[in-house]
Amino acid sequence: MSQYKEIAEFIIKEARKNGADQVDVMIVNRTNASITVRLGEIEEVKQASPESLGIRVFKNKRKALTYTSDFRKDSLKKLVKRTTEMANVTTSDEYNGLPERNLLGIASKILPQFDKNIESISTAQKIRMLKDMEKIGMEKDPLISNSDGAGWHDSESHVILANSEGFYGEEDYTSFSLSLSLLAEKDNVKQIDYWYSASRFFDRLDSIESIASKAAERTLRKLGSRKPKTQKVPVVFDPIVGRDFLSIIARTVVGDAIYNKNSFLVDQLNKKIAVDQLTVIDDGLLEYGLGSRRFDDEGLPSRKNVVIDKGMLKTYLCDCYSARKLNQPTTGSASRGVSSNPSSSTSNFFMQNGTIPPEEIIASVKDGLYLTSVDWVGINYVTGDYSRGATGIWIKEGKLAYPVQEFTVASNMLKMMKNISMIGNDLEFRASIATPTFKIDEMMISGS
Repeated sequence: MSQYKEIAEFIIKEARKNGADQVDVMIVNRTNASITVRLGEIEEVKQASPESLGIRVFKNKRKALTYTSDFRKDSLKKLVKRTTEMANVTTSDEYNGLPERNLLGIASKILPQFDKNIESISTAQKIRMLKDMEKIGMEKDPLISNSDGAGWHDSESHVILANSEGFYGEEDYTSFSLSLSLLAEKDNVKQIDYWYSASRFFDRLDSIESIASKAAERTLRKLGSRKPKTQKVPVVFDPIVGRDFLSIIARTVVGDAIYNKNSFLVDQLNKKIAVDQLTVIDDGLLEYGLGSRRFDDEGLPSRKNVVIDKGMLKTYLCDCYSARKLNQPTTGSASRGVSSNPSSSTSNFFMQNGTIPPEEIIASVKDGLYLTSVDWVGINYVTGDYSRGATGIWIKEGKLAYPVQEFTVASNMLKMMKNISMIGNDLEFRASIATPTFKIDEMMISGS
């Protein structure tokens, strides 16, 4: 029996002794390391190893949550007593409570999510990689005049969840990322862009040469940018901006947003909201997925949920509370930290890969926009109205012609989903939300 299991069992036993109806415990032991190198010099080296736990107590449909980093038994005993006392005076809510016992469990699929080699990668090796990557990127072209930094991040997490209904789960996770941001200058005008790679496993990261080349290419292609004219045109979303688009759907398809009426997808369940080509999946069991896990943060087995199936909205993603409130099934979608209550969230959320090469999608546009980045939030999550500051490359006669910036793109999310006409075959999981390249037939460009 591990030390953490003993602690969890002690807390549950103490809470029941103090009169709790139900209790759960989350324990997280995480080690994070971050390094930044700029112009060949080390700017920052950070390492933290926080260990903390959170306790939720339910009593008469009331709930209380506390958390601590003090694992001494006397301190925990006092915290449990205080948490149970708090639960006596909070507001009663009929939807409060742990998952029903028959829902609890751990997915049987074995997931590759822990890289045992994390301990063997020295700080000196990480710094050397960053310096080499930055040097490669800056030597790609004389117009690259500066660096905004090369970054490394790694994390090793040990997560325990236990509750009074008999659930106990314990998982180990690792993650790694490398990034490079470069600055180029032409005619006294500076442009900046970046590239990165992220993975559960160190040896699945892109090479530093690949990251440096992509960062340089993305930065250089912005030089000589123009401001486009105001017009309605087809817009091709590259996968980075596609991820931003899909993150809006991720935020509005979860149970919390639905019962709070903070979503344009309220009352859209089992309705056609998009074109037939669009299928969106949330898969907590995706191989090597950065959001993969064998159980959610309430102790339900992770699963694959088809959220939009050939344009039809098939499910909301629900934790137990939102599922009860909406009278919907739970989907194994609870997410929490030790200091927060569970809420509904995505795991690995992605647009299903299409069949068309990105080059063919661009070639299909006579006059339009290849959208490569967006900034500032201009989203009305209730109506779905979409307006973003944007940067991209103008397409002329099916070819990338010249860079454009200082304009906005605007439409409505439901309209955009119904105007997707082509989906690319270039889906890559650089994050837990991902899309291939895709084309929307018409959006408003507001420029000069």
